[in-house]
Amino acid sequence: MKMTGGAPRRHRLLLGVVLATLAATVWPGYLLGARIEPYLFGLPFSLLWLVACIAVVFVALLLTFRADMREGRGRR
Repeated sequence: MKMTGGAPRRHRLLLGVVLATLAATVWPGYLLGARIEPYLFGLPFSLLWLVACIAVVFVALLLTFRADMREGRGRR
């Protein structure tokens, strides 16, 4: 992917994912997951909601990092 003055598309997509998960962890987005039952994997649903948001950001960062390394941006 060529750098044409701005951030690559995947970096803008990463920013969108991070902002969307941030919105899902604060009010009013947290209202979607703000309940105790059902228990999933032994965790209340509200805690699992936060863990899932963190996992989504981690995977997005990992994929972006791997794409940047594959392209050679991470090497000096």
